[in-house]
Amino acid sequence: PPLWEYGMRGGASAEMLNSGLPSNKKRELATVLTMTPYCIFVILSLLLFQGTASAGTAPVSGIEVRGLKSLPQQELLDLLDIRSGAQLDRKLLREGIKRAFSLGIFTGIDVENRDNDESSLVVTVREKEIIDSISVKGNDRFSSGFIRKQIPFIDIGKRIHISELKTACEKLRLEMRKRGFPEADARYEIVPLKGNKVRIALHILEGPPQIIRKLVITEPEGFVRSEIELKEGDVFDSTEMERLAQETINHYKKQGYIKTKLTHSYTDGLLDISLARGRKIEISFEGQTALSAKALLQEVPFFDVNEFSDDLVEESTARIIAAYHKEGYPFAQVAPTISAEDDRVMVQYFIYEGKRSKLEAVAIEGVSSPLTIPGERLRDIIVSQKGGPYNPDQISSDRDTLADFYHALGYLSVEVMDPEVSMDEEKDEVRLRFRIKEGEQVRITAIELKGNRLFTAEELALAIPLKTGSPFNEVDISDSRRKIMGLYTSKGFLDAQISVKRNIAGTGAAITFEIQEGDVTLFGKHLIIGNNMTRQGVITREILHKEGEPLNYAILIQERQRLYRLGLFTDVVIEPAEEKGNKRDVKYLLKEADPGAVEFGIGYAEYERLRGFFGVSYKNLWGTGRQASFRTELSILEQRFLLSYYEPWFIGDIPLKALAMSEYREERGLDNQELWYKIRRHTLSAGIEKELSDDLKLEFAYDLSQVKTWDVKPDIVLSKEDVGTLIISGPRAGFIYDTRDNLFDPSRGILAGVSLKVASFLMFSQTDFTKLHLYLNNYHALSKRIVLATSVRGGFAKGFRSTNELPIAERFFLGGRTTVRGYEQDTLGPRAADGTPIGGNTFLMGNLELRFDLGKGIGLVTFLDAGNVWKDTRIPDVADLRYTTGLGLRYKTPVGPVRVDYGYKLNKEKGESVGELHFSLGQAF
Repeated sequence: PPLWEYGMRGGASAEMLNSGLPSNKKRELATVLTMTPYCIFVILSLLLFQGTASAGTAPVSGIEVRGLKSLPQQELLDLLDIRSGAQLDRKLLREGIKRAFSLGIFTGIDVENRDNDESSLVVTVREKEIIDSISVKGNDRFSSGFIRKQIPFIDIGKRIHISELKTACEKLRLEMRKRGFPEADARYEIVPLKGNKVRIALHILEGPPQIIRKLVITEPEGFVRSEIELKEGDVFDSTEMERLAQETINHYKKQGYIKTKLTHSYTDGLLDISLARGRKIEISFEGQTALSAKALLQEVPFFDVNEFSDDLVEESTARIIAAYHKEGYPFAQVAPTISAEDDRVMVQYFIYEGKRSKLEAVAIEGVSSPLTIPGERLRDIIVSQKGGPYNPDQISSDRDTLADFYHALGYLSVEVMDPEVSMDEEKDEVRLRFRIKEGEQVRITAIELKGNRLFTAEELALAIPLKTGSPFNEVDISDSRRKIMGLYTSKGFLDAQISVKRNIAGTGAAITFEIQEGDVTLFGKHLIIGNNMTRQGVITREILHKEGEPLNYAILIQERQRLYRLGLFTDVVIEPAEEKGNKRDVKYLLKEADPGAVEFGIGYAEYERLRGFFGVSYKNLWGTGRQASFRTELSILEQRFLLSYYEPWFIGDIPLKALAMSEYREERGLDNQELWYKIRRHTLSAGIEKELSDDLKLEFAYDLSQVKTWDVKPDIVLSKEDVGTLIISGPRAGFIYDTRDNLFDPSRGILAGVSLKVASFLMFSQTDFTKLHLYLNNYHALSKRIVLATSVRGGFAKGFRSTNELPIAERFFLGGRTTVRGYEQDTLGPRAADGTPIGGNTFLMGNLELRFDLGKGIGLVTFLDAGNVWKDTRIPDVADLRYTTGLGLRYKTPVGPVRVDYGYKLNKEKGESVGELHFSLGQAF
């Protein structure tokens, strides 16, 4: 074959090099394989153009592509700049081949005429093979899992890179040798399979191990002997020694030692370990009462830097004094003393705390005239506040803050004097007085724009916050420059330069923006790299740029967000490639997520008792982004099976969701487990959803259910539909508004929605009703650790035609862990003669929670719930609401908090319990 084919077929040649070729042949072959990619490309181009030099100027009438598996044919031809009906441009073709190689998919690309036909082309590509499986052989001491863990970059579904295979083998050799096998080796073999797939066979040669014949440990105590996991007869593992050394250093650091060293040597089966503890630093404090010794130790840096010196003692003294100043002890003094004996150093800090002083008043006044800015506004921006501790170290910073604030408002000659401090020693109170000489305020008298051709001065003036007559403000000037730059980059002028000149005379400032627009940069080709499983079209559908449009970085950010939103990638990096003329290709570097998932869990809830779930899902069927999942949920009272399917592009960008569900449920009383009724439901649902904005979504679906109800207590039967088999069929529509920052445990944002369901004989339903459901949840962070959560929910349902009473499966029920806590599950509202809940057609409910984060995943909740259910459709009477209050405990997990709540009835009726205990997973709302 031609010389260039060796380079482009580096995979096969490297495999030969790794096998048993004679050494002289290896050297000859290695000379070819180690050619730089640039040289290989030049040779390829020369050979290519020898084949295409006779193509002449005839338009391309026919194109055949051979060997292509990973890209749509048109995608490859676009990359190569080959178009049917257009003349072949050799320069563009050369750039196109280089562009295609940058994808990392191909080992060879050949373009030639077909049978001397100048207008017909044959494009032959050779792709890098895809790893279908990985096998490990020869490993007796090392598990396959250990070996695979050392080389995570060699994985199933990835394309072969010979350099990565070599690196993997080198890493394996190193790791095995570190673990006591000095002659260990690792080699690879590439086994071709069907299609474009291969199997990687890793051959492990472990060799003889280094055995510890004798173990000698020299140490003053027995810590190393108690922690070492190696013993005589074991294989010498240097990684274990690394772990032991770090653990020993940490142990003795906690005991007060610095510069502890654990050394070892291994020779002919003898493992000799020696410990040098270093110096022990003993620290004590005398005279402290306001701050604990533990708090003061945080200011001592000896153990952090593993060093002891006079400079560090001086630094620790300054830090301790600053800690006292921060707490309001301005007269605190610290005197360290140092004594040493043998390998011990004793540092004792003698502390005089003085009295604690608080700020009784903070005044801000003008020097020669009243301030133009209210003193209350100025006081709000400084740290020193009335009633707080007096910190002398903060005063200078507060003075600078006031000066910076005035500068931002155009008072360029402002003077903020050193504050006056007056102290009442009897009351331990301090008064601060900041005196300010404002000077004249500088205002913008003129704004000039130079060099702008793309945008008019009027367009730029409307886009910037800087206005004539406004105070001179560097923040507004910087923001205006950024806004102008954003306008230019949105039109592809990526190299635009904007400089700002300020001409200040007296109280007026003229601002000039000098613009060098540069040349427009256009979007070239999109180069998608890393999609081994995902089809090209799934990705290109999310790319908003079109070839020849201005390259806009803001749109690149949108594209990145759209690709992440697919849920198929764990990492998306978008970066413009090298500029070619006025065009720039853009690389989309993707890291695919594992599309398959298995979930299972077991738990306990106060109503369902023992419960569990198992689910299997796959979110990239056939590389198309389609998703399917199966989930089963089981408990003592309920069995549910769900099969779902998600089509992301059903109609344009409108997705389709389909669900098949089968469930069996028993409704029982919580206290006595008395059976109320049994229900079996089979449901088919299909719907579409449309994102109207980032936060607002429209849903429309059709639901078909077969509901069978039996063993129903006679007192809760309100109509014939409550017993037997019933078909419920009809459409459902709704809006959802969601700005929450976390789906499982939000701290800010809103979740609101409205849904309307209609069941009608026109849809073959055996019952006719309309059902409206509304909800509004709001989450507001009051501080870093406190969240106020509120919720209001309501619903109305009404039958029509011959349906006077809704079937029991469609009525509203309240009470339980997610509605009104303090009541048993579904027991709030209308009841039958024997006290059994029967549900209703109207409900109203409100919840209020204060959620406290106590740290380490533990949370505390106080709540107030209110709600009720009414039998008929009516405007709810607030006077009928039932109220509960209570406390809850939370423990955070990756899928939401585990919670325990106790609800106490505030207006309980005769015969009701005082309250109820609830526990489950996830927040109440």
